[in-house]
This record gives sequence, structure tokens and C-alpha cells, in this order.
Amino acid sequence: MGNGVKIILTAEGATASETLGSTVAGFISALPDNYMPPFISNFYFKVENKKGIAKKAPYGLSKVEAALLDFGIPREDIVIASPYELDRFIGDNTRILGIYVMDPLGLSFGSGITYWILKLANLPYKGIPYISRSFLNILINKTLLKHRKHIKILVGGPATWQLTDTGYNKKLGIDVVYEGEFESIGPKVVFDLINGANVPSIVYGGPAPLDKIPIIRTPANGGLVEVTRGCGRGCSFCTPTLSGMIKSLPFEGHIEKEIKINIEKGGSKDITLHSEEFFRYGAKGIDPDPEKVLNLVKKSYKLVKSYGDDYTISTDFTTAAVVLESPKMVQEVGEYINEGGRWTYIEMGIETGSPRLLKKLMPGKVLPFKPENYQEVVEQGIGILNDNRWIVVGTIILNLPGEKDDDILKDLELLDKLKKLRVITFPLPFIPMGALRHRDFTILDKLLEDPLRGEFIREALIKALSESKRSLNLAVDKMYNPIIKSLILNIGNYIMDFVINRYKNYSTTYIEKTRKMIENEETFNKNLIESIT
Repeated sequence: MGNGVKIILTAEGATASETLGSTVAGFISALPDNYMPPFISNFYFKVENKKGIAKKAPYGLSKVEAALLDFGIPREDIVIASPYELDRFIGDNTRILGIYVMDPLGLSFGSGITYWILKLANLPYKGIPYISRSFLNILINKTLLKHRKHIKILVGGPATWQLTDTGYNKKLGIDVVYEGEFESIGPKVVFDLINGANVPSIVYGGPAPLDKIPIIRTPANGGLVEVTRGCGRGCSFCTPTLSGMIKSLPFEGHIEKEIKINIEKGGSKDITLHSEEFFRYGAKGIDPDPEKVLNLVKKSYKLVKSYGDDYTISTDFTTAAVVLESPKMVQEVGEYINEGGRWTYIEMGIETGSPRLLKKLMPGKVLPFKPENYQEVVEQGIGILNDNRWIVVGTIILNLPGEKDDDILKDLELLDKLKKLRVITFPLPFIPMGALRHRDFTILDKLLEDPLRGEFIREALIKALSESKRSLNLAVDKMYNPIIKSLILNIGNYIMDFVINRYKNYSTTYIEKTRKMIENEETFNKNLIESIT
């Protein structure tokens, strides 16, 4: 665009893409280089655009654009660009390249799960996850490097901690890392950068008040519409905790407008009502307000159905406690979201089967129930969701601070209780800050090699992949092209059968024999620097 656009917003290629219409299917972005040659990544992670301008964007990036526009920055000075089309917009006038990140260094839970999946199946793991590679590809863009002297690189998103906790923000030449809710002070930071003011290399933005949360202009991937922000349960390791007590956005004048934008401009046929804990929409404290939740669902349902009978609504996150506290509300909501025998996914942070760790690290997660009863709360909560046609994606974290062998026995005990339920039990690695600073990713190997933890990882993944295979049609259901949908469904079924069979032949000696340490810090540094120079 002439001599360049002043503010260019983009995201990792894997994050920017709607993955052929199904954001759920984007999980393969955690696969490393040896499984993601360019012909696969270029096909799978396309970003729909018009002359380089993204037709849709990750929801967080759409919010950044909207916040800048509301701040008064002219429309012509801002663009959300496909990461593959940056050359169209970078020029002499460009002052800021803002990059939204979900996993810039491959340290996320998803990358850890993928590492375990491959290693347990005795499959090679070489390089770094594609999502991280797609981030580095932005930094080595030739046009960006040509104009680098007058462009400030600003990085934000839920995974900025990976850069700051490892020091890679400096090693990669990133000028500013923004952590926190952008609407609070983000626009002022951008304004200062444009005008040459001194801005710290790391900026912390606090929670934004409701009246500062803007309405998106660019439709969101997956038809996402934020309905609440924050949670208030106070888990010590969770990002939504930073946002404080749950804040609910109004339907009139806000949620309704974003639904219309996603349908009319984005072409979405399914609207995801996004929340850290959906069944507490409108709540003033821990206890839900069923009337407000149902009111939101009914209004959203009526609006999407005004576009056609095949338009639907979904949601994405819950806790077991709120489900068990208000099963009637869950049933009534399910009659709208999962109408006509439809099944959908919903995520749940189970986190642990240990009442001891629950008390220590996340006592609010089980309220209004007691930590001693948490296993039963999880089991019954998932059962209620299954009864109302939700398949639960449940995460359980290993290596939590202060974890003991007895805590893992409790995890195994809980896993046994969940065997007959429709739940995808993903084991997640908790990587402490000290390990991050030294890129000590060998912690994944250590957890895998530990007899008790290795057994839990194997059992959890067998259950997760078996349930994923059973519900794979849901993961690909929203893909636009029926031929591609059928092809990926068949490939997915074959791969899951293959991996599950390998897991069933697993033994501790097998793990020891096939064990291979991940690159140490020196090797990783060398490879990473080579990849961006």
C-alpha cells in the first residue's frame, strides 16, 4: 500500500489461520518441523485475505484493532495483515509491527502434549513446533529486515511469558512485549511508540473496565464472541486470575453487535460464546445466576436463527463445580446449544485429582463444594455435561509446585473414575519459571521416564485419543470443503489407531531404550539463532 501502513497487526501463521474452517483442527500446529513441510503447512494454515488484508483474525487481535480505532487512530493507519502477505504493507511509513502470539517458542501445554504423544509412540521429534516456526518466519521477513530501523516490533497475546521468562524477547530483537489486557493502556503504548517516546521493553497492562472493551471490526476466527472476562476463582497459575472477578458484557449493544459482525462480515454459521466460565455469566460472585445465563442464551439463539435454521451457538469453557451446582440450568442451556441431538465440545480445567494440591494451589476451583469431594464433583459434573450432549476436553496438570507421588496416585484414581465418561483427558506439563529460563525442556522427558508419572501420561493419552477418535467428526465438522473434510477425517482415524496401538505396547524399559534428550540450552540457542539469520 504505497509507502507502507503505519501500524501493521498480524499473528503467527498457525494462529492467524482458521485451519480450513475448523479452529479445533488447528492442534496440528504443535507438530515439529519433521512433520510439517511447507506443502502441508501452506495448505493447512492458509489465511483468507483480500489483497493481503485478513478477512478474519484471532479474536484477541481483532480486539487490539478495535481498541486502537476507538482511541482515535485513523482507519487508514491500521491493518490486520496475513502474516504471509506482509510485503504488501511494510514500507517507509511503517512504524509498528504488532504480533499476536499463542506459542512463540513452543513452550505451551499443547506443544508439551504433542511431544509426549510422539515420544510415547516412538516417533521422531525434530526441530520446533510449526506454530513457533510461523512466529520466527515473521521476524525473518526480508521486507521487514530492510525497513527494520524505523519499525518497532510489539508482541502481545496470552503467551508473551515465553519470551520474557527466557529472555528471548531481547535475543530476537523484540522492542516491546505487552502483557495483560490491551484495552487498559495498550493504545497509549502504541501512540507513544509512534511518536518516538521511550517505552519500557516489557509493559504490564492491568484489567480493563467494561466500558473500555471495544466491539470488534474484523470478524473473529471460529465466530468467537467474548461474553465474560476473568474468573475470580483465584487459581495461582492461571492467566484469567489476573483479570480479577468475572465481568460480564451486555448483550444489547455489545454481544449482539459482535454476533452480527461475525455472521454478516465473517460468514460464520456457528457463534462461540467465549468465556473462562460460561455458566457464571452475569454472576456477582462464585454462585451462578441461572436467569442471566438463560437470558443470554435465548437472545443469542434467537439472533443467530434469524439468519437461518442451520445457524448455531456454542460455548467453550466451564468448571465442574458450577455444573454440579446448577444442573437444571445446564440442561436448559443444552436444549438451545445442543438442540436436535447435536453434540459439541466444552473445555474444563480439571487440573488435579489431589485434594491436597487443590487446597494449596486452587481452593476456589471447587467452591461451593469442599476439596475433599473434588473427584466426585468432577465425575458428576462431566456426567451432567455428557447427559446434555457435551463432550468434555479436560486438562490435568503434572509437575505442579509441591507435587508428590501420592498426588499422582490421586490423579490415576480420578482417571479411573472417568473411564466410562465422554471426556478427552489431556495431561499437561507444568514448567516452572526456573526451568524456562534455562530452556530445560528435558523436564518433559523426566516426567515421561518417571514410572508413576509416565504411567499416568500413557493412561490419560489412551483415554484422550480414544475419545478424540470417537468424536473426530466434530473436530472437522466446520471445515468448508467436504472433500478435504473426508480426507482429514480418514487420515485422523488412521493416525489415532496407529498411536493408540503403540501406547498399549508401552513399557518402562521401552521408554528408557528409546529415550532421547531434547537439545540442551547451547544447542537450542544455536539452532534458533541460525533459523532467524
